[in-house]
Amino acid sequence: MDWIKARRCLRSNVGVDWLPKRIWERIDNSKRLYIACSGGADSVFLTLFFSMEELRDRLTVLHFNHRLRGEESDQDECFVRELCSGLGLAFLSDSWERSDEGGPVSEELARDARMGFFAKSIGKHIVDSVILTGHHADDVAETLLMRISRGSGLQGICAPREFSQGVAGLCFVRPLLKVRREEILKGLSGVKAIWREDKSNQTDRFYRNRLRKDVVPAWEEAAERPVSAGASMSRELLEEDWIALEQVFELKWKEIEVKEGVIGWERLAKEPRAIQRRALSRLVSAGSNAPLASQAMEGVLESIRCCKSFKVSIEHGRWIEGTSGEKVWISKIGRIVDWKSQAVPEGVAVYFPGGGKLLAQEVEIDVEMLEKVRSGEFSHNNGVYLSLKAKQRLKTEVRLRRPGDAYQPMGRESVVQLKELFIDRKIPREERRTNPVIIAPDGEILWVPGLPPSKNYRLTEIATRALQLTYEK
Repeated sequence: MDWIKARRCLRSNVGVDWLPKRIWERIDNSKRLYIACSGGADSVFLTLFFSMEELRDRLTVLHFNHRLRGEESDQDECFVRELCSGLGLAFLSDSWERSDEGGPVSEELARDARMGFFAKSIGKHIVDSVILTGHHADDVAETLLMRISRGSGLQGICAPREFSQGVAGLCFVRPLLKVRREEILKGLSGVKAIWREDKSNQTDRFYRNRLRKDVVPAWEEAAERPVSAGASMSRELLEEDWIALEQVFELKWKEIEVKEGVIGWERLAKEPRAIQRRALSRLVSAGSNAPLASQAMEGVLESIRCCKSFKVSIEHGRWIEGTSGEKVWISKIGRIVDWKSQAVPEGVAVYFPGGGKLLAQEVEIDVEMLEKVRSGEFSHNNGVYLSLKAKQRLKTEVRLRRPGDAYQPMGRESVVQLKELFIDRKIPREERRTNPVIIAPDGEILWVPGLPPSKNYRLTEIATRALQLTYEK
């Protein structure tokens, strides 16, 4: 493949007028440029377009091999390496060394590993570097639907943004947000360029894939037009509103904060709910990366509306408290076990005053993983996989043990009291008192760490998704 010729023809065919001036300015003002290239069509287009002479000396291509598709993943890496060699570009790559080899992989874990590679590659030059990614208009429409279904706020719905800052101060620039995938493919085909196709994008295992294959086409049919252009415009308008609201909040914060770590109740109560939400998030995030879970946030906001004092767990040893009419602040307490039933938000760790952390997250299950779970390869002491039943979300709550608690665990033919199960497993009395009891909204016990999960929620042969519960003491 003559990549130099392909680059020259692509720049000639597509021109440069489609790229916003603000993107060029950001690139020109950056001393070091990086392109995140997977080998797919969008990132190959990006690499070809920006591999111009005037940028080549400060441009490096980054490729992270997630090692999720065996030989195909290695072939992707070889392809990107050859692309960079053909264009005369610097190339850096790394592979994911997982500690839980063979287990299910969430998008969050894969993203964290990738971000770690980016940060390591750029090192001390993060301040004056930008990473270009190939997110395009079709990604915007899909992300919009995903975020809406998960209850995201304004900041989440206006993603992905042209400019954003990630972990460790990484700065991302997305030049293709107004370009449709169809136009990207047309541009590459017009110069006879090749790219890699990830076969996992064609399966129904992942949420984004299902939206791309089934929902977006139905949406376009109903709209009688392509929806990506409208979604991109909506994203841009929402981002404008988000930026404006953030600027207003910064002015309000100076009036709301009484002193570091304390905000005035009365001043906070007068503000619109959007300002209250930001103020509480700012207070909670000070000195910790643990966010206030969404349901806990709604409870605190409702307490402020009703002028009721509150005390809510953030993480082990940290609480947010409010005294009606006086102040809202962050407190720290010791090992006191007095908590009642509370919701377990998906993807957000719940910390208990008596010690311990519980995390619930949806994961994909392949045939191999299903066999491992059903064969009992994984211990029930610290984690279980529960059936989601007909692709519905499984909402969970957690509380302490109560007298008479009973359920039917896997391996038993009838309902058994927790007391009997604890004795059979020789679980110490102190742990019986503090072990969390995870329940469904209707009160049915789903799991207790150290015991098997409920028989009613065991994984079946057709399971492709599961709710993974992980408990750490």
